[in-house]
Amino acid sequence: MAGKKENTTLTAINTINEHIKTGSFSRLYVLTGTESYFISQYKHALIEALVTPGDTMNYNVFSGDKVKAEELIEAINTLPFFSEHRTILADGTGLLKKAPDELTAALESLPDTTILIFAETEVDARTRIYKTASKVGTVARFDSPDANTLSLWVKKQLAADGATVTDKAVFSLINSVGQDMNRLSNEAAKLRAYCIDKKQITEEDVALICENEAEDKVFAMLDAISQHDSRKALTLYSNLEQLKVPPMMTLALIRKRFIQLSQIKMMLKDREDTSTISKLTGVIPFYVKDYIRQAENFDQRSLIKYCEMCADVSLDITSGRSTDKNALEMLILKLCLR
Repeated sequence: MAGKKENTTLTAINTINEHIKTGSFSRLYVLTGTESYFISQYKHALIEALVTPGDTMNYNVFSGDKVKAEELIEAINTLPFFSEHRTILADGTGLLKKAPDELTAALESLPDTTILIFAETEVDARTRIYKTASKVGTVARFDSPDANTLSLWVKKQLAADGATVTDKAVFSLINSVGQDMNRLSNEAAKLRAYCIDKKQITEEDVALICENEAEDKVFAMLDAISQHDSRKALTLYSNLEQLKVPPMMTLALIRKRFIQLSQIKMMLKDREDTSTISKLTGVIPFYVKDYIRQAENFDQRSLIKYCEMCADVSLDITSGRSTDKNALEMLILKLCLR
């Protein structure tokens, strides 16, 4: 039976936390992966633990892809000044993807007085220098957490000041912001500040305070679909991917919007007022007029058909007949053609 897949992010977090706690550091760290939030957090955590404030003599920073290997080698071999070690940060240099043999040799013979930190979102594990770095030091890979881990992390962020947090608030925040942890952290800070007196954070607070960029982009996507503008619609879907909104969540938002527009069309036919439309569809009153405007761009039969198409695509994905990304892109193209 296959073993349980290792959670590399959790392993990386625990490893570096233990190094900082015990003061037993590796001579070399490689911080990498798809989750830039954790890379940034643990880069700063290591620097804070290793560098005495104000000690510019024993701390070197090399940033960007213009850094030359020779400059880094010189710093590596420079003895610290009245200190046990010299700390060097190589941030986004790209040197772990391609580097001269001289730098690889410098890592192989890294002095005990040097602690080198590479912070790279992209590395090439096939290269000699990366393999050498793996043998000499600690490789900490931070990838985007799974849904359960992310939910727990968001809840911890929201409860940092002692507030109680509902599970619906956690889901609503992720649904609004997407899975980009930098944005989630920023929105969580706003929510904590807003709710500091009442000591409770609910989904109503999320709806009031947080920017729902995912829903905003889906709204714009439906405008593009109504105009048969497939290029714009696919660009907006690409934007959602960059926000790390899962395809299934995007699909659910699209279907939800079509359902709401269909309901609005029926209520407009029955001459319902905006207050009633808001109450029955769940649309925030401030946005009802925008939804009505968008509903007028579709006919009722098409909206019902689009809802069915979304349901069919969801079934294709969950049954394994199609991958989520490809299925959603094809759906968007079909919606724009109709």
